[in-house]
Amino acid sequence: MFCSSCGSPNEDSAKFCQKCGTPLAGRAAAPPPPPPPIDNRARGQAPPVIAAGEKRYAEGKSPVVALILSLLIVGVGQFYNGDMKKGAIMLAIAVVAGALTIGLGWLAAMIWSAVDAYQVASRKSPLW
Repeated sequence: MFCSSCGSPNEDSAKFCQKCGTPLAGRAAAPPPPPPPIDNRARGQAPPVIAAGEKRYAEGKSPVVALILSLLIVGVGQFYNGDMKKGAIMLAIAVVAGALTIGLGWLAAMIWSAVDAYQVASRKSPLW
């Protein structure tokens, strides 16, 4: 039997809670409901797990800042939006394509990165 006041387990024959002394009801009371999940995003920890197939969007990000960051360095706008994997891939593509095409590949990747960062920060496209 569980105490309806503090939730601690007691023997079925007990009349009072062994922990807090509250009188116990005749039959076994249900244990108290579990506490709600704690949102640790404010403490810098990882956000809660999202179900498979559910799209995530950048929250609270400025599209203009994301655009400018991607124009300065390819992929940094994606990092700003929280899309680390996409940012790293775009940066790697820009470096390889830029080296192979004497900078034209870097320019193309920069434009692609800037447009994508703006779209994601505007919540028009989901995060990866």
